[in-house]
Amino acid sequence: MTTTPLKQLQVAGTVVIADTADFAKIARFDASEGTTNPSLLYKAAKDPTYESLIRAAVEYAKSLDTAVTSAERLSAAVDFLAVQFGTQIYSLTGRISTEVDVALSFDADATVASALRLLELYKAQGVPREAVRIKISGTWEGIQAARVLQRDHGASCLVTVVFSLVQAIAAAEAGVDAIAPYVGRLADWGRLHGIEGDHGVATVSKMQNYLRKFGYKTQVMAASFRTTTQVRALAGVDLLTASPEILEAMLHETEPVAPKLTRNTVHDLDVPKISYINDEPKFRWDFNQDECAVEKSADAMRQFGEDTERLKAILQQYGSFS
Repeated sequence: MTTTPLKQLQVAGTVVIADTADFAKIARFDASEGTTNPSLLYKAAKDPTYESLIRAAVEYAKSLDTAVTSAERLSAAVDFLAVQFGTQIYSLTGRISTEVDVALSFDADATVASALRLLELYKAQGVPREAVRIKISGTWEGIQAARVLQRDHGASCLVTVVFSLVQAIAAAEAGVDAIAPYVGRLADWGRLHGIEGDHGVATVSKMQNYLRKFGYKTQVMAASFRTTTQVRALAGVDLLTASPEILEAMLHETEPVAPKLTRNTVHDLDVPKISYINDEPKFRWDFNQDECAVEKSADAMRQFGEDTERLKAILQQYGSFS
């Protein structure tokens, strides 16, 4: 019986996840999970199909205590909207990843507090804690927040905006459930800087092999794909989250998918075991030496921040938050 490349990816050991807030598209791809970010939420919020969710988020924010400031109400509306989308995605896939406000990326305590609020919102919607991944930026503060959430609160954390092995190692040492390196953005940078081959595929392969070689439980969720060729080159990665466009293209391809990352490929990695989790200066210095990681991390967080503000502007069209 002929199987699709998506099915062959799953046979290779890769869990396929839909990278979209448009839950109307998710069921088509037999995805095991859904994941969103501020940019995807903003894109979905512009679709009139989801107007009722926006209105519900505005009403929720208005219902908060009078002591809550207008800025806090607006942020609460964004969180509530994210949880509404997430709840719908959970009903289709059984699992959802939702991102903490990227503006908190350099505040560990605020990140922990925000994550716990998201989990409470999900609980109120009937979504169990174990079905939710909390997405947190791969800054020093973000990784430390994820460490606390995993260790002290039993929360599942996905460290995102990952562009370097330094971040991957620190996150794995923190005991997070997964990391999300951005394949396409890494590849874009590599092309602009004359790096041979696909810098995204090479970097993510290195992360996957390192974590497997040294026995970390943290899984790699490869993200931000530009082409199906990149998807095929990472067959066997733990988790793979791709846009509906990439997943749709995979449905129509006929070339078989061969495993590329296996338990045997860890032996190809000649990197010693390194530790960062309790050494902030070393983490910051080694991260700073990776020009691509510094540039692309900052760029990704800025973009998510801008799209969060655009999303807030849409919410404000539906009512006052004062």
